[in-house]
Amino acid sequence: RILSIIERAGGYTEESYTEGAVLLREHIAVQQKEGFERNADALEKTLINLISNGSVSSITEFTFSPIIQLIEKLRSAEPAGRQVIDVDYLALKSDPFSNFTVRGGDFLFIPKRPDSVTVVGEVLNSTTLRYHPKYSLSNYLDSAGGLTDEADKNKVFTILPNGQAVIVKKGFFVKRSNILPGSTIVVPRDSRPLDAVALTKIITPILADLATS
Repeated sequence: RILSIIERAGGYTEESYTEGAVLLREHIAVQQKEGFERNADALEKTLINLISNGSVSSITEFTFSPIIQLIEKLRSAEPAGRQVIDVDYLALKSDPFSNFTVRGGDFLFIPKRPDSVTVVGEVLNSTTLRYHPKYSLSNYLDSAGGLTDEADKNKVFTILPNGQAVIVKKGFFVKRSNILPGSTIVVPRDSRPLDAVALTKIITPILADLATS
């Protein structure tokens, strides 16, 4: 099990950041790739339906460009096979479920504690900022130049250091958040001008999966 592997490696050092532990598995990479292909197929089918039923007016060569680029990225992406885990030492000692069985080919990486937060997507300046424990989400977004006109502020999500994607609640914009060092804040493009129902529900989870990968 994972605890015995960690102990055989001498345990954690004082600089270990278990919240950012990275576990890569070969069969997870295969599953993620298959998922990306399915998502690409779903997006293509949705675009065909939007065009055929006339849901979008004034179609130009640029109308679906962002979606087509996303489809191409899904087709070409090669996921690393990261699996979200909790390898806090006390959790592994006390919770048998957390102390999972390792498999041949597993790769575990325990990083040092980072001191930064990255902001990407529809901001004026995608950048990596110094972590500040008192900063709210708005502070980080303002430090990245603020949102662009194309940003969807209701679908902002955070990739936590362990790889988990979490939609940011509105309250986190104005008060101190629980954004951890090593997190990535992702501001997606607003897809409502294309189709609020058909595309928004599809694209948001796809972006989260792609960003995590």
